[in-house]
Amino acid sequence: PDPSGFLLLHMRLATPLAIVAVLASVYLYMRLSSLEKAIEEAPVEVTQEEEEHGFELAVSMGRIQRFHEKLWAAGEADNAELAGFYLHELEEAMEEVVDAKLVDEGMDISAKMGAYGTKVVEALENKLKEEGVAAMHAEAELLVNTCNSCHRDCGYPFIRIKVPEKVIFTNQEFSPGEL
Repeated sequence: PDPSGFLLLHMRLATPLAIVAVLASVYLYMRLSSLEKAIEEAPVEVTQEEEEHGFELAVSMGRIQRFHEKLWAAGEADNAELAGFYLHELEEAMEEVVDAKLVDEGMDISAKMGAYGTKVVEALENKLKEEGVAAMHAEAELLVNTCNSCHRDCGYPFIRIKVPEKVIFTNQEFSPGEL
C-alpha cells in the first residue's frame, strides 16, 4: 500500500466532511433557536384561580391529603417523631392556603382553612405532645370530619375524605427507627 495515496484520499475527504459538519452545526443551531423562540412564545394555560391568585388550590389540597395519609401511617406504626413531622407538614400546607387569600365565588376559602384545618392540626399536635402518638392517632376521625365539614361548607360536599384503610406508600418505612 502506498502511504502517500492513503493520506491524499483522507485529505480529500476531510474538507467535504468538515464542510458538512459545519453546515449541520449551523442548521442545528438555527433549528434550536427557532424551537426556543416557539417555546417562549407558546401560550401557557393557567386556571382562573392561578391567574387571579398565582396559586392552585387543588395542588395544595393534594399535598394536604398526602400528608394526612402519611400522618395516619405514622400513627398506625406508633411513630411519634414521624407523626409530629407530618403534622408540621400538614400545618405548613394549610397555612399556604390561608396565606393565599383565596376567595372563590364569594367564599373565603383561606379563612375556612384557618378556621377548620389549622385549628384541628394544632389540636392534634397538642394531643401528640401531651398524651402521645396513640392518643393522637385515636383522633383520626377528627381530622377527617373537619375536612369534610369544610368541604360541605365551601360548596364541595362531593369531596369526601375518609380515614385511610391501608398505606399506599410502599417505598417508605413508617415504623420508628433509623436507617
